[in-house]
Amino acid sequence: MVGKAKPERMRPEDYAPGESPMRRRVTYVRKEIVSKGVGFGSALAIAISFTTHKSIIWAIIHGFFSWLYVIYYALTR
Repeated sequence: MVGKAKPERMRPEDYAPGESPMRRRVTYVRKEIVSKGVGFGSALAIAISFTTHKSIIWAIIHGFFSWLYVIYYALTR
């Protein structure tokens, strides 16, 4: 079976000024999970910790450990 050649992917900055990616029928997909800010595990740990202990200090500490604290909380409750 002959392998199909994949079309070359281009970034938006590779196009000539005024040229649209739709004219070339090329799409560019950018996948970015987490780049900046607080992740889901940290936010969940902070919410659980503050609800349980009513302390901002403990919430910050547990947010730092994120998923470890969430798993610990789930196992001990």
